[in-house]
Amino acid sequence: MPRRRFIRLVGGGAVLVAAPLTGCSAAYPAAAVRAWQAPGEAADARSWMLAHALLAPNPHNRQPWIADVRRCGEITLVCDSERLLPQTDPFGRQILIGCGAFIELAVMAAAKRGHRVQVKLFPDGEPGPRELPGGRAVARLVVEADASLTRDPLFEQIRRRRTHKEAYDNARALPAALLQSLQTTAAERGLLAATITAAPALTALRKITRDAFETEILTPRTYLESARLMRIGPTEIEQHRDGIPLMGTAARLMSAVGAFDRYEVPQRGSSNYRQTMDRWSAFETGTGYFWIASRVNSRTAQLDSGRAYVRAQLQATAAGVDMHPLSQALQEYPEVSPQLDALRLVLGIDAATTTVQMLARIGYGKVEAGPSPRREIAQLLRA
Repeated sequence: MPRRRFIRLVGGGAVLVAAPLTGCSAAYPAAAVRAWQAPGEAADARSWMLAHALLAPNPHNRQPWIADVRRCGEITLVCDSERLLPQTDPFGRQILIGCGAFIELAVMAAAKRGHRVQVKLFPDGEPGPRELPGGRAVARLVVEADASLTRDPLFEQIRRRRTHKEAYDNARALPAALLQSLQTTAAERGLLAATITAAPALTALRKITRDAFETEILTPRTYLESARLMRIGPTEIEQHRDGIPLMGTAARLMSAVGAFDRYEVPQRGSSNYRQTMDRWSAFETGTGYFWIASRVNSRTAQLDSGRAYVRAQLQATAAGVDMHPLSQALQEYPEVSPQLDALRLVLGIDAATTTVQMLARIGYGKVEAGPSPRREIAQLLRA
C-alpha cells in the first residue's frame, strides 16, 4: 500500500473502531431487494409479467430494460441506451442475452396466469451485427387470454433463482440428469450446449477465465466501466439498485477511510491488483462449467441464448445447484482475444462457424446466496 494511503488508513483507525464495525451487515437493504417479493394476485397480467421478468439475470446487473405499455394488451421491450456496456460488450451481444432472459420470464409468468404471449422480435428492424442496440425495440409481447394454456413447471423457481458469486464445493458431483437436461433445453431453441466436468478441462477453463478477468482489470477503459458501476455499502446499493454491489466489511471500511479508490486502475504487483485478483479466487471453484453456443451470431440467436440460459439456471435451481456466468473470456474487445481463442480451443469451437454465447460455472455453493438488487417496475415503464 502506498505510504500516503497507509497514513490515511492508520489516521482513520478511530473511525474504524468507533462507528462502521457496529452493526455492519452484509445483507442488502430491504428496499433494494423488495422486487423479489411475490406480487399480489390482484396485479393485472402485464404488471404480473413485468414483476417476474425484471428478475432476469443480465450483465453487470444493468437491467437494460424499458417496458413500453402504451398499447393496450402489449409490452414492447426496448433496450435502454443508458444501460449498455460499450467497453466490455461493444456490440451489445451480452446486453441482448439479458433481454432474452427477460422475455423468457415474462412468457413464463403470463402462462401462470392463463395468458399466451405472441413474441415478435425486433418489430422495427434488427440492429446491425456491430451496432449497439440501445433505443431499439427488442420485442413486442402481445398478451392474450388462453385458459387452456399449460403452466410452465419452472415458474416456481423464478423467485428462488440466484446468481451465486461465492465459493462452491469442489468435491460434490453434479447430477447426471441435470447435466443432460441443460443441453436439451438449449437444443430446444436450436442452440449448441454442453457441460464440462473432467478435471483437466476444469483446470484449463479456470486459468482462461482468470486470465480474462486479469486482462479486463488491467485495461483502463474496461476496468473503469465496471468501477463506475460499483455500489459500495447500503446507501449506494439502495440508491441505484443495479450494478456491482459491494457489502463486504473490508470494502466498505477501506472506501470510507480512503484506502480504496474504486477508480484507481490496478497495476500488476500493486496492492489494488492483489486485492482485486483475490476476489476472483472464489470464481475458480465448482465442479463443472456449462456453455451455450449458436451456429450463427444473429441478434435473434443472442436473444434465444438468453432465453435458454435462464431456463437452464431455473432447472439448476430446482435441483439445488448454483450457476454463475463468467463472461470475461467471451467479450469482444481486442485485448481479450487471446483468452477467447484459448476458450474456443478447450470447447472445440470453430470460430468461423460457431459463436460461444454463454459460459457459467456450476456447482454447490458453500453458503446460501441472497437475491441481487433490482429496480422497481415503475422505473422500467414507459406509459
